Amino acid sequence: MLRLSMQAVTYVLGAPCQVYQQRLRDGMIGHWQWPLASIHELLGGGWSDILESKTIWRLSVAAIAILVYLVFHGRNVEKAKAPYAGYRSFWEPTFWVRLRFINGAWPIIMDGYRKYKDSMFWIRRNDRDILILSNKYVDELRAIPDEKLSGFEADVENLRGPYYLDVILRSNLHTRSLNQKMSPNLQAYVDIVRDELAHALKSEMPESENWTEVPIGDFLLRIIARISARFIVGLPLCRNEEWLRVSTVVGVNVFTTVLILRELPPFLRPLHPVIVRCLPSWHRLLENLRVARSLIAEVLEQYTLNKREGKVNYDEAASPLLLWMSENGSNSLERDPVNLAHRMIFLGLGSIHTTASQAAHAIHDLTARPELIIPLREELEQVLCTEGGWGKSALMKLWKLDSFMSESQRVNPPALTVFHRLAMEPMTLSDGTYLPKGTFIAMAAASILLDPDVVPNPEKFDAFRNYRERLEPGESTRHQYAMVDKDHLHFGHGRHACPGRALAVNELKLILGSFLLNYDLKYPEGKGRPANQTVDEIVFADPKATLLIRKLSQCGRRRCDGKTLHCLMIQDLSEGAPIYT
Repeated sequence: MLRLSMQAVTYVLGAPCQVYQQRLRDGMIGHWQWPLASIHELLGGGWSDILESKTIWRLSVAAIAILVYLVFHGRNVEKAKAPYAGYRSFWEPTFWVRLRFINGAWPIIMDGYRKYKDSMFWIRRNDRDILILSNKYVDELRAIPDEKLSGFEADVENLRGPYYLDVILRSNLHTRSLNQKMSPNLQAYVDIVRDELAHALKSEMPESENWTEVPIGDFLLRIIARISARFIVGLPLCRNEEWLRVSTVVGVNVFTTVLILRELPPFLRPLHPVIVRCLPSWHRLLENLRVARSLIAEVLEQYTLNKREGKVNYDEAASPLLLWMSENGSNSLERDPVNLAHRMIFLGLGSIHTTASQAAHAIHDLTARPELIIPLREELEQVLCTEGGWGKSALMKLWKLDSFMSESQRVNPPALTVFHRLAMEPMTLSDGTYLPKGTFIAMAAASILLDPDVVPNPEKFDAFRNYRERLEPGESTRHQYAMVDKDHLHFGHGRHACPGRALAVNELKLILGSFLLNYDLKYPEGKGRPANQTVDEIVFADPKATLLIRKLSQCGRRRCDGKTLHCLMIQDLSEGAPIYT
């Protein structure tokens, strides 16, 4: 019954969406015209035909189908028994709670966590209800196999993956490349990150010793896009402007598409395959993938030719992930250039926007707390002097910087909920908690780290909180930014923990260290740290925020074993060791 209802609706809605797609292709309307002008075009080119007398019955069938679906939707759907968070009163309608969640998720989740942190509670997002479980269940849940409780299927559901992640859904080649190629060769990849960062800073950052106002979010996005492209696709493509453009705008198009689909009510989910084809962001995404396929095909063709002629000059330990995948794919599908192009784009999506967001938060926190700059600069100078440059061992010894980064992430989380899982079959946990099939679960990671039972004085930004804890006996290898446990879940936990987090953390240390040693930062007159923004559970820095930056004319000098540390200018990043007189 429900399937027939949705087929009827799809039949009716298909006509205007096809008209819209054709007009986009013909250039009759622009992407920027959505939603106002585009709707006018739809009405003029698609719906007017439907209203002809011979097709009115189709509209009637669709209306009846929607009514039938609304009547039956939600019936006989088994749900875990738990209270709902976020209602201001008994009389508040559910649709209003869902709407408030779009830009007010934080207080809703915090309300539920304070009341039910030792058990579980439901939150109402526009597209679905999510069961927030206590983190006491983490160790038990992460041991459950994916066939029963799937993190992968949850991510696909959460990101509406079937409409643009079709290649990623077919294999885990991208994950294998991170685990088998990148992780064992971390030092080699740190070296190429350092080299590309030096190039990116020279290309993107102002060199003036006068204060220059810059859109810090855009600057960081470009810098990190360059770095990510270096280890994903390698030289020379990582410096190709078309690739850099595509790899940065694809994130905007993906998240725009995802969030539009999310904000539709649950009963419209069966119509997503039709609706998505009416979204300009989805068509822009397809164009991004077309450009990526063309560029990747050229790289692979040239690589094959060079290999045949013995001209391959990549360091095997740090060869781009693209080339490793092209040679280590387990079948022809994984090695297909179209497949690889899609994987490169979405590897970039995961490594660019999340890293850029955390870097922006950290830069804002530094600028808002100038008292932190001197101790962090002193640590950088001392460690770089004693270690002889920006090596992996030096990055590991930047305890204060690591602590500052952890604290910045604690108060500016990338997302309010993490550890997303989808129950693939009914299950009962060890304490008797029953999860029906189809239950979408998550953990309130941000709320956990604002809990005074977990973090003392959580309302205070304490940059060196973790640094002091590591000084305690037996704690030196704990309390690090990249580490995960039941209280620190932003990088995931268990087999689904972020496989690239070690490189991402070192990348952030290099970026922040370079800013600290080469630039002064402050806010424009009369402005302070901009408030974070949220859409559903996603948290991000204000993309329109600007900072004043000026190049340091000279750095402080520090004695180290009888030698003097030079001002660590940008060129020293790529040269590595020559920082002594």
